[in-house]
Amino acid sequence: MKKRTFGSKVLSACLALSALLVQAAPPSYAANGQEQKAETGKVAQETVAFTDLGNSYARNAVNRLAGLHLISGQGDGRFNPQGTMSRQDVAVLLAKVVGLQPSQIEQAVFADVPKESPYAPFVYGLSDLGVMTGRGNQTLGGSDPLTRQELAVILSRLMKASGVPKAPAQSTVAYSDEADIADYAKAAVEEVTNQRWMQGAAGKFNPNGTVTRAEAAVIAERVLDARYQQAEQADFTVNTPRLSVLAGTSERLEVKYTKGDKLPFTPIFAFDRPELGTVLADGTFVAGPTPGKGNLTVTVGYKTVTVPVEIKDAGKQPVAETEESGSTGTTAPPVTAPADSSQAGESKPATESENAATDPATAADDTQQPAEEEKAVVPAEQDELVNIAPGSFTSVATFGPPDSYFQQVEKQYPGPVGGLVTPSEEWTGYNRQFGRKVTVALNEAKPLERVTLTFKQQKTSGITLPEYMEVEVSRDGKAWSYAGRAVHDVPAAETQVVVRTLAVTLPDVHTRYVRVSFPVKVFAFARQLEVWAKNESDWQGGAVLLPPPSPAQVMEDQKTVRRVENMLLAYSGAYGERGTWTKEDFLPMVGYRTADGYMRDQMFDTILFLPYQNMPVTKEGWRGYMNDLFGTGKQLDALNQAMREYNRLRGTLYTTPTQENVVLALPYPNAAQTNFGQIADNKPSLSFNPAGIGEEQAYLNRKAALEWYFQELLKRWNKEGYTYLKLEGIYWFHELIEDSAPKERTLIRDMASMVHNEALRFYWIPYFGAPGVAEWKSLSFDYAFLQPNYYSDKPVQLDRIEGVLDVVSKYGMGVEIEGDERMYRDPKFYQTYYNQLVAAHKLGMDKNNIHAYYYGSKTLIESANSKDPVMRAIYDDTYKWMRGRFDREEYFEATELP
Repeated sequence: MKKRTFGSKVLSACLALSALLVQAAPPSYAANGQEQKAETGKVAQETVAFTDLGNSYARNAVNRLAGLHLISGQGDGRFNPQGTMSRQDVAVLLAKVVGLQPSQIEQAVFADVPKESPYAPFVYGLSDLGVMTGRGNQTLGGSDPLTRQELAVILSRLMKASGVPKAPAQSTVAYSDEADIADYAKAAVEEVTNQRWMQGAAGKFNPNGTVTRAEAAVIAERVLDARYQQAEQADFTVNTPRLSVLAGTSERLEVKYTKGDKLPFTPIFAFDRPELGTVLADGTFVAGPTPGKGNLTVTVGYKTVTVPVEIKDAGKQPVAETEESGSTGTTAPPVTAPADSSQAGESKPATESENAATDPATAADDTQQPAEEEKAVVPAEQDELVNIAPGSFTSVATFGPPDSYFQQVEKQYPGPVGGLVTPSEEWTGYNRQFGRKVTVALNEAKPLERVTLTFKQQKTSGITLPEYMEVEVSRDGKAWSYAGRAVHDVPAAETQVVVRTLAVTLPDVHTRYVRVSFPVKVFAFARQLEVWAKNESDWQGGAVLLPPPSPAQVMEDQKTVRRVENMLLAYSGAYGERGTWTKEDFLPMVGYRTADGYMRDQMFDTILFLPYQNMPVTKEGWRGYMNDLFGTGKQLDALNQAMREYNRLRGTLYTTPTQENVVLALPYPNAAQTNFGQIADNKPSLSFNPAGIGEEQAYLNRKAALEWYFQELLKRWNKEGYTYLKLEGIYWFHELIEDSAPKERTLIRDMASMVHNEALRFYWIPYFGAPGVAEWKSLSFDYAFLQPNYYSDKPVQLDRIEGVLDVVSKYGMGVEIEGDERMYRDPKFYQTYYNQLVAAHKLGMDKNNIHAYYYGSKTLIESANSKDPVMRAIYDDTYKWMRGRFDREEYFEATELP
């Protein structure tokens, strides 16, 4: 294999590019090529409205795909849902949805699709996959209308090419017009019917009917959802847990899918020490002449595995590692992507103190760097590659809403003229605001080979290396694909000055737009964002398939700062005093109050407000609960008053007041309801029951009711303007995935998108064994807590806690702690509550987990206010458990009384 060197040489040819302008660049990019900073964080999906969709069954699918720039209208604000879909139009839509990356066209195979055609990258991409074939006369028939049976065949092939698992075959798939289905399409029709990607109407498949634009949108959305699920659950293995190679040699990693022969997405490789070596797009690591250590990261879908790399002196043979230390030979156990590997392989930095040095002025001056600083990447030109980033338009967006104060701080460290893409040793500083997304619009589309960005750590100045760097690509700057991430092993506690260049290798993706993302804790310093490309692609690995950006990506990025640790469930809106929370009720819940009345610490940092189960599933029932929620002197208002008092008692009221996080619930639109009420005066009362109105309309009605409630909720919240409360997220009220409800999963994902568009997080608390627990991430929830259901009058044994630990570990969930008023009056429930704490403590579930707490109603308040030492101890011990200081190791026996 040809050996390649890699670096970041400042080329005179690159500098010449800085004078060029990019045609049709996004208007938000600076016109002089300088980096534009601190834009508002952008959501992946925009709101698109078409005037001719009305109540079309395809409206939501069309709007969603259009918002993601995967489909477009036909001018004048019209989508033309009943218009026919041509074969080449379907090629474009399906290629985008499945994540097929465009490539250079060497030669046109179809006479009616020349290589200059805008359809060519998509048509020939699907052709190379074996998904689309011609008419037999060297033409595609690109402008011909597509029939339903042709689409079934295309989808069947696409399913195989992209590794989508087949749904179990139904016992009977019968259409009354089955005889009209061509022999070549029969198996495909059965397959896509089982997959629920295509379904007939009135018992007919209509195989020779033409595919309408509305039908194509609905089907494409189903394919997109399948791809999202694949990206979330991309379980794969790497053939070695670590790599040991001699300087100047190479070795290739093998990546395999654990659920089948074909990986659903193209593996993306990254390395954090390009001065030591290079990882090629096929997974081959090419070691340079210098010994050293680094980290190679493999991404498939949204999951990553990190493989430590050691380059040994060529004069010394690599030492074969023992089984205990991990082998690099063929007998080494494969590394498997963990169930939640969004942070796999990353070093976990210690929490930055708010009092850490936040003035990195000296850090920007390299003359003050200590001698121990690692050398930056030695500039060198890679064979046949050119850094095409200099002179490109760039823009910078924060992960969340920008903060004016932090923006002013950043202006002290602006970096070089031209921004990060300028070949310069000058650092650009970024201050807090969760993280940054840097978008680069290249002068022209090129086969991209590698994207690199250099970071610095100087902890004494509050500067730490970002935990990771992620790369996304786009052909048009609108529809994006997620490539992968690079990580390093530099601990946040490292006090020496460290420089790292994170490099993500791309399989010659032919594209023009690149986006680089990285989190920021206090300060991140970066320089020299490079995009290496070549004139012609030499990629031999076949079609490149990448997933779309994760719907929850922004929220995941913000988790670099933990916002929720202990969440108390507060039921309200019924049962009189029991469901009415006052300032006095909340005070010992938001703050830990000692027996002598001293406010020592924060208790629950988050309050989840939710209705009792008896709330009517009607518009008036929902509105009544909302009115109660925003009532004067109770519920939210009472919590706001309690937090003001908490800050006063803690001495932080006029310095650094603490805000309480609030999570508000979406009521559940029960599918049995046939008369919810009118959400508009000129509209009929909504029915959520599919009987009589069909599944699609029932789903649309449920969605409309929830959207109405959510918008009303936000209006009320914004109007009140609570000073000491922060709206953190929204809670899905149902405790299981109701398969019998109309399009339940689609509805949940719709709600997640709605919530995320407001920069809020989406929460769920299913019970132990509930349907859908394993799917919570693919359903776009940001957090899910598992109810152990151990605190019960049923004879549930302690091994339930072990089962809970297994589930939460496997699926990356939090845990709910359970109790109610019976633990004060019934020894059995007192023992059960404590045994739950003991078991969870013994298993380590009280550490490194986020917890929710259910106490029926205001139960724990009684303990906090009690003079009885046994009852009071429940409050104290719960606080200790929350802080990891619970010290009881023995279980209560059945005959033991407190």
